[in-house]
Amino acid sequence: MPRLLLIVVLVVAVAWLGFQAVRAFDPDRHAREAAAVLSAPDTVTHPLAAAQAAAPDRRTPPSDPDAGAPEREGNRQPGEALDAVHSPGGRFSHRPGTWLSVVELEGLDQVAGDERYLVFLRNWAGWTLAGAARPRPDGTAQVRSAAEPRPATVYEVVVTRAVDNATSIPHGQPVLQWFDASLGPPRARRFDFALGV
Repeated sequence: MPRLLLIVVLVVAVAWLGFQAVRAFDPDRHAREAAAVLSAPDTVTHPLAAAQAAAPDRRTPPSDPDAGAPEREGNRQPGEALDAVHSPGGRFSHRPGTWLSVVELEGLDQVAGDERYLVFLRNWAGWTLAGAARPRPDGTAQVRSAAEPRPATVYEVVVTRAVDNATSIPHGQPVLQWFDASLGPPRARRFDFALGV
């Protein structure tokens, strides 16, 4: 009898864990919860602006003025359609008293190989890699996080383009950034991509 009772308890426990796992990894439920955050009347939203890359090295000699403008990623090339030039933007949103952070991205260029757009959140405890995303064909992506840090404690968001190496400190090509010193500790400073701090 005790063996039968133990088997029944194990079966019930496995079934309950299976149900919870399916619910936890249900992308439709996550999309609905994110949509609820974005459509709520009390949603707090912070716009993400273009990140400031490292300052140019002053020791580099000036370029040849007769060589023409240098080609940069994002510049329209001859014969390229006007809408092919992307201007990244985004928003960091959450509802007061909840754990779900939603970062919406738009105007992203496509990535290749193992590259992703990485979203980093910073609060008083430090940096957290909230997630990584590949953009849809229209250049949009969404990263959702219901873990630490709590959204109300976040005072900086950084989006980069890089390979996810499981490091929680922002790394890669700077894309977007939001920083609010009034929400951070007294000595909080905007993340400096040149110094990596």
